Amino acid sequence: MRRFRILRVLAYMLSLGISTAASTVMAQSVTEKAEAEGKLMFYATFNAADSKMLTDGFKQAYPKIDAAFYRGTDAAIMERILTENRAGQNLWDVAVTTSFYGHNLTKRGLFAPYDSPERKFFKDGYKDQQGAWTSVYTNYAAFGYNTGTVPKGSVPQSYADLLKPEWKGNIGMDSKAYEWFGTMLKAMGEEKGLAYMRELAKQTQLRSGRTLIAQLVAAGEFKGALTAYSQTFEVLKPSGAPVDWVYLNPVFANIHPAGISAKAPHPNAARVFIDFILSKRGQEIVRKMNRIPDRTDTPPAQARLMEGIKPAFAPVEVLEDFSRYGKMFDDIFAAR
Repeated sequence: MRRFRILRVLAYMLSLGISTAASTVMAQSVTEKAEAEGKLMFYATFNAADSKMLTDGFKQAYPKIDAAFYRGTDAAIMERILTENRAGQNLWDVAVTTSFYGHNLTKRGLFAPYDSPERKFFKDGYKDQQGAWTSVYTNYAAFGYNTGTVPKGSVPQSYADLLKPEWKGNIGMDSKAYEWFGTMLKAMGEEKGLAYMRELAKQTQLRSGRTLIAQLVAAGEFKGALTAYSQTFEVLKPSGAPVDWVYLNPVFANIHPAGISAKAPHPNAARVFIDFILSKRGQEIVRKMNRIPDRTDTPPAQARLMEGIKPAFAPVEVLEDFSRYGKMFDDIFAAR
């Protein structure tokens, strides 16, 4: 009996060794195939400087693969992908976009499932369960405020605080904050949420663009801003801008899914690139962009960017019925 147990243990250890060796060979094979392909096309919602930083980092790690990028807004990238698909042109290998467009690329079958070994370092909510995408970084909506006009004792601690008289007309908000709006409604419950939003609309002024809103808070045009992102205010601080921010839970988490084209012209290079941008090395590059990496062992540059946060991701129901939530937002905030 003892000999039998020993043989079973030896067989198990041997099987692990064979499995590990096979995995190593497989990884080497994909890398070799990727190097033979020699090219990679990356469609990115990053700005041009950040896109270059990421592809340059990849080329340092894999000098035999010439990585190029196309940079555009999430809407522009989606339109480009759909246009190419209709024309039968397969030009892109990997795309990073936002949650709404990532959902639609997945729904249309334009993302190929790939269970990267790096995905184990990403929590649920930051990755698709079927492996179609994994989020590279997340923007978290914060309430930013002007430290010169808002005393410490008046800084809001909850969404209810934003309905106080002193905030009437003094809160800036993005004019197309549709995902934030839908996500908050689902978190609050639609009936209660709509009642809250109608009251909140009396306190707000709409502007186009979250970065602009943060800048207007710094300039003193608004005392506060609701839908801008925490790291945007952090970027303004070193220049002496009188701004700070606080999270109001639940916090809308705007993820940025990365996925491989279902018709990638360089599928092996695409897998290697996904592995790289999800790796610790790749996520450290993302952190250098003043963004918040999603990998669990790569914290942001400022610890408070993730402290006490209860992330709220856009639910599938919101992404599926996006036009409805957009119309409700416009009816409440833009039409008053």
